[in-house]
Amino acid sequence: MGTVAAVSTPAASVGDLPALRAPVEAAFAGINTRFTIFQPDSELSRANRTAGNGEFVMLSPDVADVLRVALRLSHDSGGVFDPTIGPLMAAWGFRGGSVSKEPTPEELDAARTRVGWTNILWDAAESNRMRLALPGMRLDLGGIAKGYAVDVGYDRLLQAGYTNFMVDLGGNLRVHGEAAPGRGGWCTGIRHPFAAGEILGTLLLTNGESVATSGNYERFVEFNGHRYAHIMDPRTGRPAEGVAGVTVLAPAGVQCDGLSATLFILGPEAGRKFLAQRPGCEACWIPDRKPLCMLATPGFARRFTPLPELQSTLTVLP
Repeated sequence: MGTVAAVSTPAASVGDLPALRAPVEAAFAGINTRFTIFQPDSELSRANRTAGNGEFVMLSPDVADVLRVALRLSHDSGGVFDPTIGPLMAAWGFRGGSVSKEPTPEELDAARTRVGWTNILWDAAESNRMRLALPGMRLDLGGIAKGYAVDVGYDRLLQAGYTNFMVDLGGNLRVHGEAAPGRGGWCTGIRHPFAAGEILGTLLLTNGESVATSGNYERFVEFNGHRYAHIMDPRTGRPAEGVAGVTVLAPAGVQCDGLSATLFILGPEAGRKFLAQRPGCEACWIPDRKPLCMLATPGFARRFTPLPELQSTLTVLP
């Protein structure tokens, strides 16, 4: 999945690490094989090759389930989250695309004709069979699959009887128990988007909770001195701008992963209204401007401890 994975356990249980690693690593490997768009024999690659020819493709139950979760988020967000964003990602040089200049309005218009979550059609006779209605469509679950993988790794460790652990896939985290007796959970640092290697503060996670961050500072392209992040707004055909990073706290990884990209695009004003319909989900936005400003929902602010020198930069949204 193009990122680094880790499993953590309290220091007193360090001897358990090999046993914790094995089921999580196996789960991640299987999910990568089914969900990747970079291997020609994966399920998503087969679906993409048949786009527009009327052929239905059978998906594994978990791929079909995650796609349905993605489509519910697409519906609820009015298409802000769109798992068919692939043609636009390629047009900007992401997900295997290769471009030397900013795409023209005509090129973006052409790519947008091949994007649209409502053009994913299910076979009425078989619930896990789907097809892409338009030629050139490209299904891409990169905005939600890592969160699902974290959930699977988390569930496997619970089933194996482990009680204190953290699963981390590229900054998508889910925790259980405590990092040490009396901690009340696990703390993770929230990355400073304007200072590499530094954090803004720490966030406390408790049993089953997940956190994910979307930012404009890791995967990006530059044209004529302007940096464009990999988080694409399907409404405009352009990378979302105005937000440097958003961190989301949610009850599960798949929910957290999908929401982080969605809320990055929506921004704090529309995003907080969207979150109000999702109990247990909280977020903190960092606008892409200086001086630093953090805009957090009340539930996030209660769990978040900024560095002392940054306390004054935190605003709790109404």
